[in-house]
Amino acid sequence: MRLSLVYAHKGETRTIRLNPLRLAWFAFLLVAFLCSVALWGVQQYQNLATKQVQLLAQLDQLRAEPKLQQFETQLRQRYSQLASKVGQMQAEMTRLNALGARLVEDNELAAEFDFSNSPPMGGPMLEFAGSSQPENLFFDLNELEQQLGLHKKSLSLLESWQQSHHLATSSYISGWPARGPGVWISSPFGTRVDPFTKRKARHKGVDIAGKEGTPIRSVGAGVVVWAGERLGYGNLVEVEHGNGMVTRYAHAKAVLVKEGDVVNKGDEIALMGSTGRSTGSHVHFEVLKHGRQLNPSQFIYRKTNA
Repeated sequence: MRLSLVYAHKGETRTIRLNPLRLAWFAFLLVAFLCSVALWGVQQYQNLATKQVQLLAQLDQLRAEPKLQQFETQLRQRYSQLASKVGQMQAEMTRLNALGARLVEDNELAAEFDFSNSPPMGGPMLEFAGSSQPENLFFDLNELEQQLGLHKKSLSLLESWQQSHHLATSSYISGWPARGPGVWISSPFGTRVDPFTKRKARHKGVDIAGKEGTPIRSVGAGVVVWAGERLGYGNLVEVEHGNGMVTRYAHAKAVLVKEGDVVNKGDEIALMGSTGRSTGSHVHFEVLKHGRQLNPSQFIYRKTNA
């Protein structure tokens, strides 16, 4: 079988005869060329895909770096907050230990609490349930902070109770308003012969005689509500002790306090004298409860409240 190709070139007609062998060879070359082109295209596609993967990996890395930096910044901030919280808790623990040590000092609570040592505790070893993750550390610290808050509230209540107890103890009226050589009760409480009218009259206090200038002391803690001259009393100091209790110290030579002063039990408030309606150096001592005079002798000889 022969194939003839006829074409015109510059006015001449030419004929090319193709036999099957030549045609097969031509087809083989064409297929080989097409395969080479296809293989080259596949290689180029593979190279392009590889470069694309590399570019995507680089892009992910570039995206991850800001997130990593942001995470590191947040982590530093969290641990900075953690260190600050630990410092605050340490300071609070120091304050609570000092408060606890002061509260139990020299009282009946000393046997129950010892703030200088760790509390005794024990038990079998358990699996550690916590975690070193910052979130769990903050959770544990928040729990510890709540426990510290409860202890703080308890110690504050204990401190308030002790202060109230101390105030009640110090305002407890007892003892002599004046002591020293030559001090004695010159006129008792109750009915007596008035030294000026020579008639029977009710004496609302106790007269304690002594040397002029002898210190006069408050028999309980309280607030000075009168400090100055009053008709019949001369120079007078009046102290309010709470619960309606009031003490008066009259005929003083000099008053050493002023109204509004807070005085403690045993504080010097005046000097013994003979001002006002008086026949000699002494202190007229009165005790009142809700405005009603009581016998001061029961407070003079009263045992000190422990």
